[in-house]
Amino acid sequence: MARRWMAGALVLAVATAGCSSGKASQDGTADGKIAITVAGMPPTTAAKTRKQFLDAVAAFEKANPTIKIKPTDTQWDARTFATRLAGGNAETVLTVPLTEPPGLIARRQVADLSAEIKGLPYAKDFDPRALAPATGPGGAVYGLPVTEYALGLVYNRALFTKAGLDPDQPPTTWDEVRTAAKKIAAPGVAGYTQMTVKNTGGWILTAMTYSFGGRMEKEEGGKYVPTVNDAEQALTHLAAMRWQDDSMGANQLRTQQDAERDFAAGKIGMMIGTVNSYNRYVTLYSGKPDDFGIAALPQKIAAPPQKKATLLGGLVAAVNAKATKEQRAAAVKWIDFYYLKPNYDPASAEQLAVANAADKLAVGLPTLPFYGTAVSDPVNAAIAKHTNIPVRNFAPYVKDTAALEYVVEPPVAAQDLYGALDTAVQAVLTRKDANPRDELAKAAARVAPLIEKAQ
Repeated sequence: MARRWMAGALVLAVATAGCSSGKASQDGTADGKIAITVAGMPPTTAAKTRKQFLDAVAAFEKANPTIKIKPTDTQWDARTFATRLAGGNAETVLTVPLTEPPGLIARRQVADLSAEIKGLPYAKDFDPRALAPATGPGGAVYGLPVTEYALGLVYNRALFTKAGLDPDQPPTTWDEVRTAAKKIAAPGVAGYTQMTVKNTGGWILTAMTYSFGGRMEKEEGGKYVPTVNDAEQALTHLAAMRWQDDSMGANQLRTQQDAERDFAAGKIGMMIGTVNSYNRYVTLYSGKPDDFGIAALPQKIAAPPQKKATLLGGLVAAVNAKATKEQRAAAVKWIDFYYLKPNYDPASAEQLAVANAADKLAVGLPTLPFYGTAVSDPVNAAIAKHTNIPVRNFAPYVKDTAALEYVVEPPVAAQDLYGALDTAVQAVLTRKDANPRDELAKAAARVAPLIEKAQ
C-alpha cells in the first residue's frame, strides 16, 4: 500500500503539475543541515493530500533534525524529465515509472543504493519482485518501490448481470472476453474498449501481448531490439472484436480519463486497468462501488514453455547520481519513512488506513507486497480492520493474478515504443482495411532507431 495521494497514480497518466527547482547549495547543505529536494508533492488543487505530504515532511524533519527536506510538486513527465535531469534541475529523490530505471542505470544518472538499503528495517524480507525493476547488472539496487501494480480486466458487474453473465465468474481468456463483449454490447454501450492515445494504446497492447505469450523487446548482441511483431495476435484479436463483432462501440480514440469516465457511467462493459482504478472510479467519476469488478488479465497462451503473464507497472523512488554521500543516505531515509514504512509497520499502515477512510478513499484494495508474508500479513490485517470496499468484487483478481508471471515494462525507450504502437492500434480500430502486421511493421521502423539511440 502506498501513501494515499499516490493511490490513484498511473504511470502513463501523470502530468507535470508545476515545477520548482528546489536546489540546495553546491555541497548539499542548507543552514548547516543536509539538504535534499524531493519530487512528488501533491499540487495545490489537492489541498488535503498536499497537507498530508507536508505534515509527513515536518514529522520526518523532527525525527531527523540534521536533514532539511525541500519538496517540489513536480510529477514525472515523459516530455520533460530527461531534459531536467540532464540540465541539473532534477530533485535528489526522483519518482519514476518502472519503464525508466534501466535507462537511468545505464546512463549512470541514478545512484547505487545497495549499501544504504542494507541498513533499512526488514531489508532481508524484501520480495525480490518488488526490487527487480530497479536492480541493475550484478544485482546492485538503484531504487525502491513506491507503487507496484499488475494490470487486470476491469468490468461492470451490473452490465454483466444485465447481459446474462455471472459477475462472479468473469472472463479468464481473450476468447471469453470476446464472447462476453458481444453479449454486453448495446446502443450506447461498448462491450469492451481499448485506450488508444497518449501512449496508452501501446501500453495496453503491450500488456495484451504479454498475455498472448509475446514480448515487445528482446536482447540481441548485447543490445535491445524491438519485437513488436509479437503483438500481431493481440492486435488481430482486437480487429476481430471491432469489425466482425462490432462490440467495441463507436469511439476508438479514448484517453485513459475518457475510458474511466465512460466506464463509471455504465457505457463500457470491460477494459484493461488496475486495482487503483477503483479510487478514481468512486472519487472522480462517482461510480457505484457495487458495480466495479476486476479480474486477472485474460490469457491466450498457445502451449508451454510460454507462461501466463501480466504487465507489472508502478513507480520507483530513485536518488539522483549527483547527490553527495550524505544526501544519498538522507534520501534513502526519506524514502523509507514516506513510502516503505506503511508497508512494514502495522501501526503506520493502520494510521494511514484511518486517514484514507476519513477522506472517503478506498481502504483494503489488494496490492502487490513489497515484503514477504511474515512482514506483509500483519500490515494487511491492520488495514483490513478499516476496509471500506466491496471485497468480493476483487476476489477474481486476487485469486488468479497470484498465479501469473509479472513481466516488467519494456526496458528501453518504453514510452517511445508505446507512442509508436498508439498509431498501430488507432489504425486497426479506425480503418477496416488496416492490416495489423503492416501497422506493426511501421511502428517497428519508427521506434527501432529510438531504442538504438537510447542504449
